[in-house]
Amino acid sequence: MTIRYRIGMDRNHDDDFSDADEEINERVIELRWRLGMRGAYDSIADAGWARITVLNADGAFSPERSRLEIGTRLRIQSESAGVARTHFTGSVSHIEPDEGDFGRKQALIYLQDIQPWLADSPARLSPQINVTADQVIARLLNAAPLRRSRLAGFCLIDIAGYNLIDSARIFPPENGGRRLQPGKSRFAYVGDWWQDSTSAREAIGEIAASERGRFYINRNGDAVFLNRHHTLIQREIAAEFSDDMHGMAYSYGDSRLNQIALLMTPRELGERGTLIWQLRSPLRIRRRSELLMTLRLVDERDQPVGLLEFERLATRFQSTPEDGSRQVLGGGAAEVLQLGTNSVQLRLSNDSRDDLYLTLLQLYGRPLYRSAPLEVGAADGEGMHVHGLKRLALDLPALSDFETAQAFADYELARRKHPRGSIQTLAVNAREHRPAALSAALFDRIRVSESQTGHSAREYFIVGEEHHVSAGGTRHQVTWTLEAADSARFVIVDDSVIDNRTEVIAPY
Repeated sequence: MTIRYRIGMDRNHDDDFSDADEEINERVIELRWRLGMRGAYDSIADAGWARITVLNADGAFSPERSRLEIGTRLRIQSESAGVARTHFTGSVSHIEPDEGDFGRKQALIYLQDIQPWLADSPARLSPQINVTADQVIARLLNAAPLRRSRLAGFCLIDIAGYNLIDSARIFPPENGGRRLQPGKSRFAYVGDWWQDSTSAREAIGEIAASERGRFYINRNGDAVFLNRHHTLIQREIAAEFSDDMHGMAYSYGDSRLNQIALLMTPRELGERGTLIWQLRSPLRIRRRSELLMTLRLVDERDQPVGLLEFERLATRFQSTPEDGSRQVLGGGAAEVLQLGTNSVQLRLSNDSRDDLYLTLLQLYGRPLYRSAPLEVGAADGEGMHVHGLKRLALDLPALSDFETAQAFADYELARRKHPRGSIQTLAVNAREHRPAALSAALFDRIRVSESQTGHSAREYFIVGEEHHVSAGGTRHQVTWTLEAADSARFVIVDDSVIDNRTEVIAPY
């Protein structure tokens, strides 16, 4: 039974890949793509990528000869036994056409998911109080300037074909598809530790780690967040392999832990009406001009201070910078543009005919201070003495609750303290394992047995997938990154039978 590959290019940006000139299958020579985590237990996936090698004798994929916009969306699908499956959806990041009349006359089209854009977007949000991980992630996604999957029919100011305000729609608040499970932890304060250089991707990774959840981009290009209970309750087996894989990377004892330390950060509320920031020296504002200014809120140790409540700005404009000079009551203004968790963006303006000096600028509100981090730990003394020390340290900045941090430490230790064999990667041939190799996706559960190692009926989650299609589509190699499934070792209410002394109640 054959596998047919379909590659669609959304040339008119309507997000359907179905127009007559949008299938480029006959041009494709080779396909490579990857999605998911770099390794087991990661909280956030690597940026997904794809590389498509195409024939380019007529220059159709040379953007300076033919119209092919960076950002255009492509989709990779397979079709087998009448079932169509999407494998990767992303945007063109760059193109490398071969040069010269006597070369191969091919082109490499590189695709990316949304994560590079998240990595370039600053994490600037208003204070996040008493929130779950999915709520914070949704707000970070909405605040990031992501390229929309559909542009046709929407208004883009000053861009030809998209600026017809009377006939085009305004983009909705959500700037991409998403599947976000409700977080299990409720965080008292989020984001007060973010620096100006903190990206939206870093912030999402930190909040996912603090929940002990997972964030990745799926095959359809949607942002996905799984809470920490997902791998405990997902029991369905998507595929099973027994001595029929093409290769695997296996080790015994490498993933064990017998000492774990979690860093948590207690917070302290300040008083209302506190002076949080003030200008240290006069600032000249030229006549009929504007300045954008961002206040970084830090304490005397240069550590970020959260702005829990903004109350007011106090300003004074003078004709000269000297103390006691004439105060100017008209012409100068300070306007708050954006309130961040530990920063405030202002617009300073001077509408008068003369230069003005801002000699007083004070920000008042209610601050949120970070206390010194506390280390919460768990250790297996027997394992340390018998097998040798193996330590893991995790910094979970959103955690401020001691009991939750201790539960996390206990859980991580319980599932990894005993040395055991584990498979890091598993390679299969899609031609021999159809449809499993085509349909099994991120965080599907599989079962693997291998006689030489004695690894018998062990269950894993797919946390990363990489594909290579070559030889005109006749070869398709799939390599999965795996993580051991642990739910059989813990009691799940209404799902587990409490009759085995090796089972314990999951601590979180």
